[in-house]
Amino acid sequence: MIKESRNIAAAIAALTLSVAAFAHSKENVAAGASTGSATGQDLYKEFQNPPKSARPRVWWHWMNGNITKDGIKKDLLWMQKTGIVGFHNFDAGLETPQIVDKRLIYMTPEWKDAFKYAINLADSLDMEMTIASSPGWSETGGPWVKDEDAMKKLVWRQVEIKGGQPVSLKLPEGFDITGPFMDFTGSFDGVSQVFLRKKFYRDIAVVGVKLSDKDINLKELHPIITSSGCDATGEEMLERITGDSVGDYLDVKADKNGKCWIQYEFAEPQTIKAVVASELRKDTNPYVHTKELQYSDDGINFKSINLSYQATAQRTYAIPATTAKYFRLSLKDNKGKKDCEFGVAQFALSTVTRIQLAGDKAGNSFYRLLWMEDTPYSSEAARLEDVVDLTPYVKDGTLTWNAPEGNWRIFRFGYSLTGKTNHPASPEATGLEVDKLDPKAITEYFHNYLQTYADASGGKLGKGGIEYLLTDSYEAGAQTWTGNMFEEFKARKGYDLLRWMPALTGMVLNNTEETERFLFDWRRTIGDMISEYHYDLQNEILKPYGMKRYTESHENYRANLSDGMDCKRYAEIPMSAFWMDYKNGNIFNPRFEADVRESASVAHIYGQNIAAAESFTSDGYRDGAWVFSPAVLKPTADAAMAAGLNRFVIHTSPHQPVDDKVPGLGLGKYGQWFDRHQTWADQAKAWTDYLSRSCYMLQQGRFVADVAYYYGEDNNATGIMLKKVPALPYGYNYDYFSPSVIRDLAKAENGLITVPSGMKYKVLMLDANVKHMSIDILRKIKVFADAGVVICGAKPQKLAGNTGTEEEFKALVKDIWNSGRKNVTAGVPAEKILSAMSLKPDFSIASGNNKDIKFVHRSISDGEIYWVTNLSKDTKDITASFRATGKKPVIWNADDASTEPVSYEMADGRTNVKMSLTQHQSAFVIFTENTDVAKVELPETSEETIVELNTPWSVKFQQGRGAPETATFNQLASLTESSEPGIKYFSGAVTYSNIFKLKKKEIRGKDSVILDLGDVKDLAEVTVNGKNLGVFWNAPFKVDITKAVRNGDNTIEVKVINMWHNRLVGDVQPGVTKKITYTQMEFFKPEEPLLPAGLIGPVRIIGETTTK
Repeated sequence: MIKESRNIAAAIAALTLSVAAFAHSKENVAAGASTGSATGQDLYKEFQNPPKSARPRVWWHWMNGNITKDGIKKDLLWMQKTGIVGFHNFDAGLETPQIVDKRLIYMTPEWKDAFKYAINLADSLDMEMTIASSPGWSETGGPWVKDEDAMKKLVWRQVEIKGGQPVSLKLPEGFDITGPFMDFTGSFDGVSQVFLRKKFYRDIAVVGVKLSDKDINLKELHPIITSSGCDATGEEMLERITGDSVGDYLDVKADKNGKCWIQYEFAEPQTIKAVVASELRKDTNPYVHTKELQYSDDGINFKSINLSYQATAQRTYAIPATTAKYFRLSLKDNKGKKDCEFGVAQFALSTVTRIQLAGDKAGNSFYRLLWMEDTPYSSEAARLEDVVDLTPYVKDGTLTWNAPEGNWRIFRFGYSLTGKTNHPASPEATGLEVDKLDPKAITEYFHNYLQTYADASGGKLGKGGIEYLLTDSYEAGAQTWTGNMFEEFKARKGYDLLRWMPALTGMVLNNTEETERFLFDWRRTIGDMISEYHYDLQNEILKPYGMKRYTESHENYRANLSDGMDCKRYAEIPMSAFWMDYKNGNIFNPRFEADVRESASVAHIYGQNIAAAESFTSDGYRDGAWVFSPAVLKPTADAAMAAGLNRFVIHTSPHQPVDDKVPGLGLGKYGQWFDRHQTWADQAKAWTDYLSRSCYMLQQGRFVADVAYYYGEDNNATGIMLKKVPALPYGYNYDYFSPSVIRDLAKAENGLITVPSGMKYKVLMLDANVKHMSIDILRKIKVFADAGVVICGAKPQKLAGNTGTEEEFKALVKDIWNSGRKNVTAGVPAEKILSAMSLKPDFSIASGNNKDIKFVHRSISDGEIYWVTNLSKDTKDITASFRATGKKPVIWNADDASTEPVSYEMADGRTNVKMSLTQHQSAFVIFTENTDVAKVELPETSEETIVELNTPWSVKFQQGRGAPETATFNQLASLTESSEPGIKYFSGAVTYSNIFKLKKKEIRGKDSVILDLGDVKDLAEVTVNGKNLGVFWNAPFKVDITKAVRNGDNTIEVKVINMWHNRLVGDVQPGVTKKITYTQMEFFKPEEPLLPAGLIGPVRIIGETTTK
């Protein structure tokens, strides 16, 4: 430990010396020159009324043919009024019931007529128009996709033979059934895994592998097979659970003790090194269980090896060599429930090591690839030189071959279809997903698809019509084969695929390390093909149509083998998604923040500047339904902007074809619900203005980041960074770097990492995921190290892929990390690295608490823009310290476009600014005006209550919502406290009216008169003496009424709007015979708690006075 500490201290000292000159350079102030942006008065003018580029778009779902022109017109006019400047149009199904007189079926003449009407109207309103890349939302498929052009999976059958004799063998028929893997036809997660049942099969090759002497077939050991309860026994059970099928499940019931198991008993102890299992739960969710391999010498006393979760239908476990007479697969309920029922298709034991996570590593699923597990080293394997192509010896499915001596495993490799369909489209628009690895099929798919929209829109593709194509989050599942795979692999990796194909079944060839490196090359080949053919190619396909693309990719975890940044790199608008987490009380951190950061990093590095997001998505059951007011949405929006978002695409604004059903149609269980039937639809522009002003400022200039964070290969940011952030000290920002950025884009200049967009980074930080590193990445890291770039974080340990040699890998690692370089460290905390560089935080809190305070810094040609947000529920009185000097700071508020001076002090190249941020408040701190005044201290402001409004309020309710027309409230309280059901369960607009008196002497000497509404649920539109003062949607609900009040009587009207939640709960109460609301899904039970509603107060008139 002492030695380690000394080494770290020495590294820090060396690093300090190496970067001393750099620390005081101009580059320490801002990361690169700013891009074109507005300045001075133009900047503020557009901040007040932001341009189209900054304003939100919406997802506009047309639900299962429920479409009317009247609804289209009202939807689009509402969007325009609300500050929405564009839409992404989807055809969606989700079994939405028919609520119109006649469904308009996708791409029928009636549907096209309605669509053309929408396009022409939107064009007249100067709206940006986008279509999804397929009917539904994922991914690229439809009924016109032919079987041969659909997504394919590798399948195989295997038999074992003894050599040294002529063989004439009828090979097993290939699996021709659709499903995610082999003959498994189940699905993993409902809506995103919809499969079309059909048969399709083509042969690829027949391959023979000579087995090692230690690879013993279980049948030769003549085990006794027993179970807790299964109809099949003995030879039949052995044949089935050691066969190829992963979809032919044996029903296994519990024994008298409530336990489920299958057991092998051997006459003599056997040493087992791997387990292959395929099982699922029959009596509940198929995956709600745990499993163990139990082993025993006496069949009574068992020890256990945990068999962890794997995402594929067939799970392969490389276990420590375990010798016993009894081996048992034990299946259990997660919570200890007994008498469960399971289905078991495979339970095979192997006397030689097999690849750990073989199904995942062969690309059949992706979940566990996030936490890669190496297979223990073993060379007791078949030799690559003993793999033989037997395809020429096969005719009509029969192998005729003079087999050499030895035991041989014969594989019949072929491909069938996954059967994956685009979803969740209307039934008439649903078909097979196109092959994501076949550029010809993809090109034909898009030409067919776009032509249908050219016809439907009257030729309006490109500017003035449908300008963008949206590729939503990838939910098409795995694809492991395409027709040109042999040629693609050889061209990309430089060696033949055929002889390695047995490794795709979990076999080890030569040794585990070489096999793991092949599997890395296999995954990278598929991933690169997806990036290039399914994503990059879209640019060339769309170009003749005058169209560009919005592109999402993984969203969360890992959805395919591509890298998420690669998928988005050439998109006009890189796009992400973030979800609400309302029910857990976590509205301060968006779900899938890593996806937002990924898209922002793409925009910064590749130069698009715009980073959009599918915004505020929610699962109504899990995350909350009809509860999303602007105040609830704001902290999540701010957290997303802190991660780099600067364009909102709101999820979702379903088309409302009729007005007699409210709230109306939704996207199944998915919200949030933002459309013209929302209770606060008429007040929504105040909310979109906030988003627009914020995004406008966050689109200016260039993002400032000190750190390039390289997350490594064979993974993606949304997976590996899903539940963590880089281990950086507070106040330093960063961009993600993908392997492609390192390999193809980044350069070293003057000790910095640079990219063509102009971004410059002072530190390259390596994530722990660099444990496995390919030789091309390692060579580039050496270039950076040689150029003096500061490199910290983890150090690679193993060569990934079969390009390069172990000798070169080890030599490079030694040269970079173990040769005394002053600019390279491993295992040293980033805080020490940055301190050694004398690189102070870009933003810090000089006094006060920095918890839940985040920032963004954009550098413009004549100054700096900082955005600071308080994500907490508490007011934060802080002194914020900025890496800026020589410019006068001014606060700009995005909620109302107001500005305010601040107290500040400049010292040591920084500016300290006093700020008071109320709950969930954010503010821009602008440094554009030159000043030589080093310190300004503003006078303080005091408050005095002038009037408390305790007189009765006249109340008027929006009609048609179940409440009386009017009421009188002697005192303010939540509507839910009323004994009148129509008021208690009310949702909508309530107008509160009152009169208050002011005397001249009461306001004499006051700088301003403020109306403090106290607690408001949820929005308030305020009118004083007939003057509308605007919409207020976030606490504190304080309104400057100085210019509206007069001496004597003053009238006040406060229109308060609450959420649909309470009325929806009211409509499911016992005894309700006539509902006021309509939704196609019921989210609430009668006992659901109500949300506070209305003007709760207390309401006061306050005088503010500046202390002289």
